[in-house]
Amino acid sequence: MSAALTTTGQVRNEPVQARSSERIGALLDAASAVVAEVGIERLTTAMVAERAGASIGTVYRYFPDRIAVLGAMSLRGFERFLRLSAEKLEATAPTGIEAAFGCLIDATVELHRTEPGFTSIRLSDQIALPEVDGGTAAAARVSGPLAAIFVDELGVTDDGSLADTLDVALTIADALIVRAFIADPKGDAAAIAACRQVVSGYLAGASVSA
Repeated sequence: MSAALTTTGQVRNEPVQARSSERIGALLDAASAVVAEVGIERLTTAMVAERAGASIGTVYRYFPDRIAVLGAMSLRGFERFLRLSAEKLEATAPTGIEAAFGCLIDATVELHRTEPGFTSIRLSDQIALPEVDGGTAAAARVSGPLAAIFVDELGVTDDGSLADTLDVALTIADALIVRAFIADPKGDAAAIAACRQVVSGYLAGASVSA
């Protein structure tokens, strides 16, 4: 399940030198910390360089501008969401679609709590993930592969609308979880519980069955 989700979800695995990979990771860690403190709009490449203890030239070597930095942050968050979701799905081995979707919600909540800047980067609809035409949301990228996995692994019936149903459910969950973390940096428990209830009700009403 993990391999299927991360491979079909088009997780980027570019062959880069270890040193370059470490530098990129350090720059993105620095950018995430800055975004968590000042928000997306105030982020600059100079701030990234200062926080990372690097020269501005080093930042420009990998990222031509602040939008490229934000795009890379967005992609990294998306990749981590896919991998963490896959880990939780494999660890719990859910037998129904609601339980399976609960793993995705758990992964999202965990990332909001542990990844600096994750809540802010999810708030911006203007930051298009690389290789996503027209700025399509991350939910749309994963809903198709996720539908295939739910059919193959959980025996969920698909009348052709499952991917669309999961796309809407992912979008609902994302919006409500972001709201929960705006209200409380640790995640408002009542709001997260409401998210689970709303998504569960939507999936039941969409006539998805296993």
